[in-house]
Amino acid sequence: VPTDAFAALQNNSILNYLKLRIGYGTSAGYPDPYSTRNVLNSNTNVFVSPGGQVLNTNGVSSFLGNQNLMPELFVEYEGGVEARFLNNRVGIDLSLYDKTSQDLIINLPLDPATGYTSTTVNAAEVNNRGIELGVNLTPVVVGDFSWDLTLNYTRNISIVNEIFDGIERVYVAGFGTLGNYAIPGEPYGAIYGRQFSKNEDGKIFVDGQGGYVAGGFGVIADPNPEYTANWINNFSYKGMSLGFQWQYVHGGQLYSSTVGSLLARGNTVDSDFDRSVPIVLPNGVNSDGTPNDKQVYVGDEAFATFFTDEGAILDATVLRLRQLSFAYSLPAGILDKTPFGRLGLTISGENLWYNAPNIPKGMNYDPEVVSTGVGNGRGLDFRTAPTAKKYGITLNATF
Repeated sequence: VPTDAFAALQNNSILNYLKLRIGYGTSAGYPDPYSTRNVLNSNTNVFVSPGGQVLNTNGVSSFLGNQNLMPELFVEYEGGVEARFLNNRVGIDLSLYDKTSQDLIINLPLDPATGYTSTTVNAAEVNNRGIELGVNLTPVVVGDFSWDLTLNYTRNISIVNEIFDGIERVYVAGFGTLGNYAIPGEPYGAIYGRQFSKNEDGKIFVDGQGGYVAGGFGVIADPNPEYTANWINNFSYKGMSLGFQWQYVHGGQLYSSTVGSLLARGNTVDSDFDRSVPIVLPNGVNSDGTPNDKQVYVGDEAFATFFTDEGAILDATVLRLRQLSFAYSLPAGILDKTPFGRLGLTISGENLWYNAPNIPKGMNYDPEVVSTGVGNGRGLDFRTAPTAKKYGITLNATF
């Protein structure tokens, strides 16, 4: 029930609408059929002899059923506020959430000596918490002209709380050892690969020739952005409208074999210098802790540096013109004597321009590429084809 103050705000058209919400939800996810039982593989007509004898086979599946398998459980808390002001020309929608996914189901490889190659287990718990903020504005309304804009901001923090006992990490996507993994205490999908050998201060050890020393394997990057922001605009006048969307993705890291390979070979203007001139690799230390003072040649060390997985990690921050469109609808008076109820034309384009400030300038490289296809893989580029601009023309007609 509105208070007197709230009613007064409504009467003055300052506050048109206010909604506070808090919610709790839970749901479950289930495994594929036959994940809890060992099954028999049956194959018919495996071989037909010249005399017409048919060979059918039966065999024990290499998949081990898990009778103790439990459903995945998702638990989420959410709170927020939604409000409209000034005759609905200003709107705010804010949400805060905390979601925990428990008993996540994965395929676990087994030693073939057990007689099986894989099974299914409840292997992980992942927590996601974050904020979603949207602001809708109508700054200008003059006659038939109006300007509407939407600003939104999202930030999600994803942490793996635990995984299956006795397992250090769970593979998500990637290329063998290099890939996205679920690792306790790390962001979900953290990039795991070969690191440089470093001291406690983060300085990279160099060998007797002055080149960086490769170390063991570990977490080398977080592909998840710190936040994403969008600015969506729409200008309309009578039957015409112009819309565009700017998107800014801040942070997040990317492994790029494409960039590393081209820089190592000197195939971009970023390496347009005399590669025969000796240099001292930066941020290096000798085994005794003294600063690196050994000269090396780029041609000798570039491949070792960029082909160590950690050497090909880039910052994926990017500003992008995500979409631009122009639409026109014929006035109703023109269509009165036609069979059309509405006739309109839309010209649009997507991914028309971007700027990735922390990518080598000569690469003309879009950090949105991904080599792992549709799925949970992120931030992995292994000689992937570049992203594309898209253009479209749409004719809409109703009768």
